[in-house]
Amino acid sequence: MIEWLQNAANWWTTGILGLILYYLPLTLCAYGYTVRTYKTYRRDIESRESRSVYTPELKVGTIIGYGLVTIIPIANLCAAVFDIAPEVFHDFFEWLGKVFDMPLVPDSEYYKTKRESDNE
Repeated sequence: MIEWLQNAANWWTTGILGLILYYLPLTLCAYGYTVRTYKTYRRDIESRESRSVYTPELKVGTIIGYGLVTIIPIANLCAAVFDIAPEVFHDFFEWLGKVFDMPLVPDSEYYKTKRESDNE
């Protein structure tokens, strides 16, 4: 019975670590790089049609690199944190910045009108 509990605890711990450190970044990288590739592809099409000189941004090596970074364990963790997350969670980070930008000591009406009258 004790061995069964130890094996279950080891599997649970390993599964959670695998989920957090590999599969979650893998999913985030796959989503982020797919969206980035699509946006770059659309931008390349528009660039090809509108300009006289066309230099493509998206190349086969770029797509292969995105795929490799997505499936390599430590690389996908770093890419998810530093490359994809700022783009995907940009609105959330802006909201978080606004929430934590509140003053600890709020301004009072008395001192606000006093400063305004001193400036005049």
